[in-house]
Amino acid sequence: MVSHFNNSLNKRRIIMTNDLTTLNENWITAFDPFRNQTLGFDNVFDQLSSLSHFEIPNYPPYNIKKVKDNKYQLEMALAGFSKVDLDVEVKDNTLTISGNSADKDNDDGFVYKGIAQRAFKRQWTLIDYLKVFNAKFKDGVLVVDMELNLPETKKSKKIKVQ
Repeated sequence: MVSHFNNSLNKRRIIMTNDLTTLNENWITAFDPFRNQTLGFDNVFDQLSSLSHFEIPNYPPYNIKKVKDNKYQLEMALAGFSKVDLDVEVKDNTLTISGNSADKDNDDGFVYKGIAQRAFKRQWTLIDYLKVFNAKFKDGVLVVDMELNLPETKKSKKIKVQ
C-alpha cells in the first residue's frame, strides 16, 4: 500500500509539473510585451524564455551595487576561502568567478562545520562597455570593481526644441 501511495504521489507531481510548464509557456507567449512589439526576433525570445527553465545557483551569495554614476561593485561573501582558492576571469563579455577550497580534507577537530566551503562557479554576462578593472579579497568578501565606459555616440543627448 505504501508503494502504491508513492507511485500515485509521483504521478501527481509529474502531472502538476507538466501543467505548470504549459501554464508558464502560455503565459510567456500571451503576455510577453516584447513579442507583441517586434518582428523577426522570435528565436531570440524563445532562447531567453528557455533560460528560465534552468536552476539559478544561489551559492555563494552576492550583491551588486552602483558606487558612482559609471562605477559598479560586485561583492561576494566567501567565508572560509582564501585568495589562492579564488579565480576571477573575464572572457568574451562574461565574468566568471570560481572557487575551490584547498582545506576541505582538513577537519581540524570540528564538532560541527556550518560554514560552506564547497566549490562554486558563478557567471555574469557583461554589456559591451562594462570593464572589470580590479578584484580584492578581504575579511571573507570578494569585491570586484567595474566601470561603464560608454562612448560619446552611445550616450543620451538632449535635443533643444525650437
